[in-house]
Amino acid sequence: MSDLIRQRRANRSRFLEMLYRCSEEQATEYVDGYEIADELAIERVDAERIVRYLEDHGFAAKTGRTGMVVRITAAGIDEVERRLAPEDDE
Repeated sequence: MSDLIRQRRANRSRFLEMLYRCSEEQATEYVDGYEIADELAIERVDAERIVRYLEDHGFAAKTGRTGMVVRITAAGIDEVERRLAPEDDE
């Protein structure tokens, strides 16, 4: 697998995990996707691709027509928790 593909997968995973943390720690479920991207040192154009990917898989939903306000979905929460859970918890 190429380094570019590895990096894209890692960025999608990091973005979803950050979205999960934000939704659990903040009073609102809505998060500025560009702020997440900035915090993770991901370019905005890549963040937009990531959000489209997460939307296509049902892990995130974008709100509004402009900007990048996103929220994690129940499927996204389940995906993050599945990835982070110890194997013997299943």
